[in-house]
Amino acid sequence: MDDSNSSNTSGANSPLNPAATSFTMPSPSGTVLTNGTDQTTVNGGDQTRNNNSKKAKPVRPEQAPRMTTEQNIAEAGAGVKLTGAQLKAQKVAEKAARRAEKVAEKGAQAVAVTAAPKPDLQRRPSATKRESETGTHHKRTPSASGKPLPIRAGPQQQQQQPQMPAAPEKDKRQDKRVSMFSHLYPKEKKASLGGAGREIHPAVLSLGLQLRDYVICGGNARCVATLLAFKKVIQTYTTPPGVALSRHLLTHLNHQIAYLRNARPLSTSQGNSIRWLKNLISTQPVDATDSEAKKTLCAEIDRFIRERITLADEVIAREAGSRIDNGDVILTYAKSSVVEKTLIAAHRQGKTFKVIIVDSRPMFEGKNHATSLIRAGLQVQYALLSGLADIVDQGSVTKCFLGASAMLGNGTLLSRVGSAMVAMMAKECSKNKSRSVPVIVLCETVKFTAKAALDSIIMNEVGDADALVEVAEVDVFTSTTTKQDPKQSGKKPKDKDDGDDEDKVEGKGLAGWRDQQGLFLLNLMYDVTPAEFIDAVVCELGSLPPMAVPVVNGVHGDEQALA
Repeated sequence: MDDSNSSNTSGANSPLNPAATSFTMPSPSGTVLTNGTDQTTVNGGDQTRNNNSKKAKPVRPEQAPRMTTEQNIAEAGAGVKLTGAQLKAQKVAEKAARRAEKVAEKGAQAVAVTAAPKPDLQRRPSATKRESETGTHHKRTPSASGKPLPIRAGPQQQQQQPQMPAAPEKDKRQDKRVSMFSHLYPKEKKASLGGAGREIHPAVLSLGLQLRDYVICGGNARCVATLLAFKKVIQTYTTPPGVALSRHLLTHLNHQIAYLRNARPLSTSQGNSIRWLKNLISTQPVDATDSEAKKTLCAEIDRFIRERITLADEVIAREAGSRIDNGDVILTYAKSSVVEKTLIAAHRQGKTFKVIIVDSRPMFEGKNHATSLIRAGLQVQYALLSGLADIVDQGSVTKCFLGASAMLGNGTLLSRVGSAMVAMMAKECSKNKSRSVPVIVLCETVKFTAKAALDSIIMNEVGDADALVEVAEVDVFTSTTTKQDPKQSGKKPKDKDDGDDEDKVEGKGLAGWRDQQGLFLLNLMYDVTPAEFIDAVVCELGSLPPMAVPVVNGVHGDEQALA
């Protein structure tokens, strides 16, 4: 009795004892205390008092039992009810005791891991989320010098994080691009036989390769070839069951258009004709059979080619030919099919005039133009663009005829690169010689568009840069030229060393431009001629001023660009 009273007196003022674990002691009032349950039996009765409002949590096997202070033992033995402050202090003490035990356990494990020769591959299961986040594998152990060691990934982390492959070196061919015109370079490789899908029609496949290699050039030729290829696609097309022709044929046609666009960017005439064909397909009646719909589409394609291109060229040739007088000197640039028809038609009418054809690298389209005119019996003078100033200064030019790739909505002309220089030089000649040299553009309405451009940067096409590199021409032997013997010609025969030196000299320049740092080649296909340098635009509707192009677009419905 005296021992229990002394224990009660000393336990009320004693500090928390975290080392106390589990015990059971009798009391004079018949009270039995069991650590971790807080269950009290008073005077041998069945009354049970729970110090907490919630049920007691079961003790986890990996956790340490709850700590009980001496004050709690004395108050429970005396049958005194704990206040809220005392209960709160008891919870704080238990939490502090558990935290101290976990810290001690972690310190022991850190020492064991440091002393071990090899790290444990299996990670110890953590009791709480906080322990897993602040585990020993994230801690740094100090080195002998006292500095913390860098964190190194374990074998398991090295297996989970495989090494990334080294980045491939950039292709020098891709780096040789002019940054100002980077938006004009193709994003994908050009069309090829290997990259074509099975849905591509053989006619479209053949056309794409011809467009890619510039076998078919000119706006009219490309437009006609595209429509004829689509005509073959429509003739061999079969509508799947349960699907309307007006819907499925458009989807099938989009694959063909994408292949052609990948081979070479579509021209304005191609875009307008494809847009017209799509509109025609979408308006086909649903109840029409496949044979009837295909027959109608093929007939409309033939009519479009006949009216918008063939007959349009004849009307333009007759209208522009009436402007040519006897004794005129016609200046033209490169080759245009409608310009060629106009000059030949005027010559057949008995008019006598001279034609000056200005040409430029790398395509030299003016050579074919000059050949066709010479065969027709015209008097032709051929010159390069570099000699244009000398030709204009002679003062013999009376009219300038130019072809067109497109007539833009603001009255500007989009044509083969170099056309703007020819038109400007003709106007400059008019100012210096005090006489007018009209610049006349011959263009069909299928080439009219509502797009506007103020320069040659936004809307253009980039050709192959290697085409600008001069290649030594192969010796051509004909009946008029023969290979002479060096002894007969009086020339000293070449030694091997001399030949090697000449090969080295010929190899310099632009031949290895891709390997020369800071050297870039740009091959633009078109340029823009402002409307103030154009006097008239001759189309199948007649002679129009350049600013009347938007009016024609509104009448014919070609003002929208191909999506």
